[in-house]
Amino acid sequence: MQFRTDINGLRAYAVIAIMIFHFNKQWLPGAVAAVDVFFVISGYLMTAIIFRGLNNNSFSLRKYFSARIRRIIPALLVLTIILVILGYFFLGPISYRSLTKESIRSLLFISNFLYWRETGYFDPGAMSKFLLHTWTLSVEWQFYIFYPLLLVFLAKICSISTIKKIIITLAITFFLLTIYISNISPMTAYYLLPGRVWDMLIGGLAFLFPLTITKRSHKYLLEGIGLILIVGSFFIFSEHTVWPGYSVFIPTIGVFLLIQSNSCSFFTNNIVFQKIGLWSFSMYLYHWPILVINHRYNLDMSFGFFIGLTFLFAVPSYYLIEVRKWNAKYILIAVFIALLPMYGIYKTKGASFRVMDKYALTADEFHDQYYGGGNFTMYEPSYTNSDSSTGFDYIIVGDSYARQYVKYLINNKIRARTWFADACLFMPEYKVYLQQQNSELVKCTQFVEKYDAQLPKEGNNKPLIWAQSWDYNSITAKDNSFKILTVKIDAQKYYDAIIKGINNMILKNKNRTIYLVGVYTRPTYNIYECLSANKLAGFTEPCAEFAPKESNPINDHIQKIAKQYNNVYFIDPNKGFCDERGCRMLIDEEPIFSDEGHLSTYGADIIGKYIFDEIKKYEDSSLQHTDQ
Repeated sequence: MQFRTDINGLRAYAVIAIMIFHFNKQWLPGAVAAVDVFFVISGYLMTAIIFRGLNNNSFSLRKYFSARIRRIIPALLVLTIILVILGYFFLGPISYRSLTKESIRSLLFISNFLYWRETGYFDPGAMSKFLLHTWTLSVEWQFYIFYPLLLVFLAKICSISTIKKIIITLAITFFLLTIYISNISPMTAYYLLPGRVWDMLIGGLAFLFPLTITKRSHKYLLEGIGLILIVGSFFIFSEHTVWPGYSVFIPTIGVFLLIQSNSCSFFTNNIVFQKIGLWSFSMYLYHWPILVINHRYNLDMSFGFFIGLTFLFAVPSYYLIEVRKWNAKYILIAVFIALLPMYGIYKTKGASFRVMDKYALTADEFHDQYYGGGNFTMYEPSYTNSDSSTGFDYIIVGDSYARQYVKYLINNKIRARTWFADACLFMPEYKVYLQQQNSELVKCTQFVEKYDAQLPKEGNNKPLIWAQSWDYNSITAKDNSFKILTVKIDAQKYYDAIIKGINNMILKNKNRTIYLVGVYTRPTYNIYECLSANKLAGFTEPCAEFAPKESNPINDHIQKIAKQYNNVYFIDPNKGFCDERGCRMLIDEEPIFSDEGHLSTYGADIIGKYIFDEIKKYEDSSLQHTDQ
């Protein structure tokens, strides 16, 4: 197949855009479209290879897959091996286990399913995924597998002309499907193959229906229009654009036009872009792990240093690995051999034998053992230190951010009637403002309704303590919305619903003292993971004792409500563990949190004591007023 310098130059545009976007989204906000540029190119090249073989009756699936294996796997395999080796010395068990899980799925080309389930591409947690960018390789490989099998099958029952018509139909169908999926489940459209088939099929159509352009000026014009559409997309879209969606039409048509132009202008055919185009795959492979390392260890790299370091790894990768004529069979054997120790590391909880037993736990195991709420009853009313016959002193309601104080309650002999419902805003309005009817929301609402119906029959106007993750992870997106259970909610709409729900609860409890426990500052890093990494021989990762205190708008709203009623008090938990230095994340290597938000038993003892000390002050103050 003839080497296309224009396509090679286009690769340079795409990889440079991706690197700029990942380094600083504000510089090139729409460069999310650069991935689609690569997909269109892949579709063009694969269609060319397959159809030329079908037309000549020389297409071989074995040769086709062998070529794909030689092209992609060696460089990827070397990258994963380098990361796994370095991880042994520098990553704690949790991160190391996560790295091997990513590595295994990347080498099996199913990592897109992992990231689809675990994180959004623009979520803060994305910077902890060393191989997040390999989702694109997984999508391509899945296309590489199904596409030739479909075409070979069709070639046995249809003419080439009919196959071309089928591909046109499929391209239109998948474009409409992409728009539909993007609107109902953006992450599904983003990470999974059905949302990206359009990209590759439009590339295929560029090969199947080439334009005959003889005048050089016309070629330059078409190339210029294509580049304007592509590069313009890098600026007019952003991470908040529903993507791929209908917007993907602009950059993909831009690539289609550029390929059709078959031009060799300076904009694509210059020495710099030709070299970068050749190195683009290795540049793509290495740039993201470098950024993750930069973020993880706060290296504060400059953009120039980042680019230089990427070239330092990418250029040798290209000349020493990519261009070598590896035997596909030996490549697969090497992958199998590499997968064995990776799986062993994963099964041994990230080679947890490297650290003492206390730090030889997975993140889930640590949370299970040290979470302040333990396995206490949820979605069923219960008691602490009392029962229906002995009575109780407080009613406590809320989600897992209320349940986390249970061990403190039990250890301090606090008698309480508890109504805990994890992942549930304790108000009937919960499902209303989300406008969803999934099982989680229905279960939550039914439990709150049960509470509303039963409360008047018990309690004798005992004080009500309401603790909640009011803001659901305290993450307000840049588009002024909250993300709850994968559903985005406008911030003002969310605040209105919260205010309405709290006011409704207060009106139902006019004769009861109500304590509203606000939101506290959450960790800026995984404390347990940092402590475990800190125990590795010969390596010390500083674990910050303090995090900057968060000024959370939801606390202001709740406090404002409390001031409107004589029987309602707001308690700010930040005051229980924060001072002028910030908010404590750990004390004497004891983590305050059991995960990224919930309190450990140690943290619950500290903040729980503060909450009940404040309640005691209010109670004493009320008694004094009564005596007077």
